[in-house]
Amino acid sequence: MRADSIWFTDHAPFPGDLFGNRMRYSELEEYLNTLSGLKNKYADQIAVHAGLEAEYFPSFDQEGYYAKLIADPRIELLMLGQHMAEEDKNPGKYSFSWNPERKREEEHGILGKAIIQGIRSGCFGAVAHPDRIFRRRREWTVEMERLSREMIAAAVERSIPLERNMESMHNKWYYWPQFWKIAEEMGAQIIFGLDAHAVKALEI
Repeated sequence: MRADSIWFTDHAPFPGDLFGNRMRYSELEEYLNTLSGLKNKYADQIAVHAGLEAEYFPSFDQEGYYAKLIADPRIELLMLGQHMAEEDKNPGKYSFSWNPERKREEEHGILGKAIIQGIRSGCFGAVAHPDRIFRRRREWTVEMERLSREMIAAAVERSIPLERNMESMHNKWYYWPQFWKIAEEMGAQIIFGLDAHAVKALEI
């Protein structure tokens, strides 16, 4: 089977380069210009689309960062991928600095809340691997179901699709069938993504 389009949604950088595992903020222009060049170069072979995957942080929203990204005509999709979250009472402090025990017990809650805020912000066109917020949990709980329903309800209300990540399926703690059963029951829009971080990962 041959794909007729490909979406690039690299991890978005943030001013100040506060977060790892992504390009530097100074490299964003090169990323977008490179994809614009590929779009033109391969126009007769495959449709190339440019986007970014970004966390929702209230302080950056207030500073207008997401609005700036959305206004850039080269960016076709801003995808919400919540790997960490900003503390409510301590703007500028993030969950990645928590100790392992606190992450295990509390991280999914703050990530879920951030996803709901991000959906309602109107800045994002899809939510990447929403069930991955439970990656530190080891059994499904009533509290996880409640949080899942809140996230899914927000997505349904705003008609924002949720990504069922095929890469997550290889890790039992990243992929939760219980979440997707609820999503189907609630009538959520579901899209499939591969989350490929290298060309080899496209070989499925």
